[in-house]
Amino acid sequence: MMSEKVQLLGVGLYEHIPNELTLHPLPTVSELDYVGSEDFDKTMIEKILPQAIEEDIDCGELLEIDYYWVCRCLRLFNYGPYFDTNAIFCSKCNTRSNGEYQVNLNTVECKPLPAGFKNEIKISKDELIDFDGEIIMKLPTIKLIQTAYNDKGFKKSDGTIDQEMARICYMITSIDGNTALIPVEIKKYIENNLSSADYIALRDIVNEKMDYGLRVSGAVQCPKCGNTDARYIAMQDDRFFRPSVGNLRAWKRDKRAGETKDTPRSKAEIIRKHN
Repeated sequence: MMSEKVQLLGVGLYEHIPNELTLHPLPTVSELDYVGSEDFDKTMIEKILPQAIEEDIDCGELLEIDYYWVCRCLRLFNYGPYFDTNAIFCSKCNTRSNGEYQVNLNTVECKPLPAGFKNEIKISKDELIDFDGEIIMKLPTIKLIQTAYNDKGFKKSDGTIDQEMARICYMITSIDGNTALIPVEIKKYIENNLSSADYIALRDIVNEKMDYGLRVSGAVQCPKCGNTDARYIAMQDDRFFRPSVGNLRAWKRDKRAGETKDTPRSKAEIIRKHN
C-alpha cells in the first residue's frame, strides 16, 4: 500500500511518539466528508489520524505544531497542493481581491524549532514590567489546547471562553516558582499578581517565543498589480480537506508533467526561508 514518511517538527521532544510517522491514504469515504468546522479537530484527532497513521500513537499527544504539520502533509499526500481561496491580500497595492482563486499550499512556510530546543520556555522578570518572578511555559499538545478552549473556568461574561487567557494558563508549568497550580488557579494568580501592563507584555512575549510551525498564509500573485508576494489565508478546517475537481485535475496535470510527486515536500524544503 502506498505510504509516506513524515518527520515531525518536534524531533526529540516525545517520549511515546516516534520522530517519524508513516501516513496512509484516507479512505475513499471518510468522516471528513461530513464533518463541520465546529468538530473538525476532534474528528481528526479521534478518528481520521488514527486511521491515517501507521504507528500506534495517541494523536492528541502530538504537539499542536506537529498536529497541524501532519494534517498538512496528509492533505498534500491525498489531494495535492492546490486549494481554493476567496480572498487575496496585497500589501504592495494595498488591496483585497475577492473571488475564487486557486493557490498552491506549498507556498505556506514553516518556522522550525531551534536546534537543541527542550520545550522549556522561560520568561524572566526582566522581560515583564512590574512582576518580580519567573514564568516557565511549554509548547502545548493539541489535546491540551482543545481542553483549554473548552474549559468553563475561563468563561467570559458573554458566555464565550477567553481562549487567549486559557491558552496561556494551560501552557504555564511554573509561575514564580509554583509548579502545583492548575490552569484556573494560574488564571487567578495572574489576575491577582500581574498588572494589566504585565499581562499585555506576557501575551506578546508568549506570541513571540511560541511562534513556531506552519504560517497561516501563503504567497500568491496579486490579481491587480502582479506582486508575487501577495497573501492568502489557509486555515486548516473542514474546507482544507475538500479539494475541488479543478484542484485535483491541476494536481494530476502536474504529476503527468513530472512537476510534482504524490507526496508533500520535505520539511527541509518547506522551512527553507526560516534558516
